[in-house]
Amino acid sequence: MTVMALLSFAAVSCNQDNVFEIIASETAPQKPRIEGAPTNMAVFQREYTDPDDENNKITVPIMCVASGRLHWYKVEGDDKREWWDSSKYNIPQPGGRIISLAVAGNRLYALCHDKSNDVNATLRYIESDGEEWETISSEASSYPVIQSIYVDPQSTRLFAGAAGKNKNQVVTTYAVLYLGNDGKTLKLLKDNTSIFSGAAYHETEKNHYLSTRGNGKIGGIFRVSEADLAADKTDGVKHLTDGIYRNRMFISMIKLKDTHTIIAVERSGGALYEVHSNSFVRMRDAGGRQINIGKYATEALTLWEDKSRNLKLLVIGIQGELYSTTSSSHTYGYVEFELNPNDTVFTRHDPPRWIAANQNQYTASLSKHPVNHLFQAPKDIDPDMTFFASTQTAGLWSYRNRPDKGGWQWNAEE
Repeated sequence: MTVMALLSFAAVSCNQDNVFEIIASETAPQKPRIEGAPTNMAVFQREYTDPDDENNKITVPIMCVASGRLHWYKVEGDDKREWWDSSKYNIPQPGGRIISLAVAGNRLYALCHDKSNDVNATLRYIESDGEEWETISSEASSYPVIQSIYVDPQSTRLFAGAAGKNKNQVVTTYAVLYLGNDGKTLKLLKDNTSIFSGAAYHETEKNHYLSTRGNGKIGGIFRVSEADLAADKTDGVKHLTDGIYRNRMFISMIKLKDTHTIIAVERSGGALYEVHSNSFVRMRDAGGRQINIGKYATEALTLWEDKSRNLKLLVIGIQGELYSTTSSSHTYGYVEFELNPNDTVFTRHDPPRWIAANQNQYTASLSKHPVNHLFQAPKDIDPDMTFFASTQTAGLWSYRNRPDKGGWQWNAEE
């Protein structure tokens, strides 16, 4: 056997060994409690009657999940059956098929398809103490198709992405809308944009930052002040990425908790950008290297305080190669960037380190599924601050310590 043949045989053997290790690490899949393709999660402060005093009201934080219908989550006691959709914390359904949720102030918003074959969606809301859902109307008649809704958790201002159709009912144009000060009407903020993909609010500046998926149209990052919106003034919208970044596809946006740094993530290659009032720059680590994923980024983007490893992380969903390789066909899931205690500098992992104490277990489980949304339950909802992932086809998953099944692992939420 030639040297080249021996090397080829060794390479194949190594790849096979890796595949066998991954297969050996697989855990039995669970039937997900919430099936299908959950879109997103949000925390809603809901008012209920005090069980100890029927004349008194108490406010209870609930984690809401959109998956066609509305689900809710609240950990109390050790009875797992009481965690999900408990009648104690019942919330009425908004009607239709929910495609997105958002919370602003004392309202929970739901974007719903009333007919399964209709692209048009209705935006509804329910108050913290409400028993019925109300409908939001829109003044932007040229953009009748509402596609998405976003709210920064530190803001009470809701934004919506909308689309316009031509005479053949084909979507051709996009716009960003905002909820007017009457709280009942969507108004046009910026027309002729690309698909709306995220919002972040800077409390010190009192500015909103909005990301769009450029992709050949006028897109990128926009800035508008809360003062202008409060006065229904829309001519002050500034396009921060005009020029070389004008048509970049920004898939998502987030704000760091400690420094209020706003980060936008690009779809192709997953480059990270830092957004300021009048500037827009590629992010770099302490060594001066540009920070990126090296794969396609998905819209799943969140912060995670991993108590099991005592780490603060920025987590981004990924889509890898679009084909199977000899080593693994598991090209989804997400990657992590470790944050310093003050959130100012990322520790870059090159290649990025996978999120899981056991990489093979992760590769054999969540890595097989595209992730729509990532979310960590706050402590006042779940003392364990469980980390959740909404998959595209396999339902809702969670990262939990299951000693009887091998310790910390990803699996469908039971």
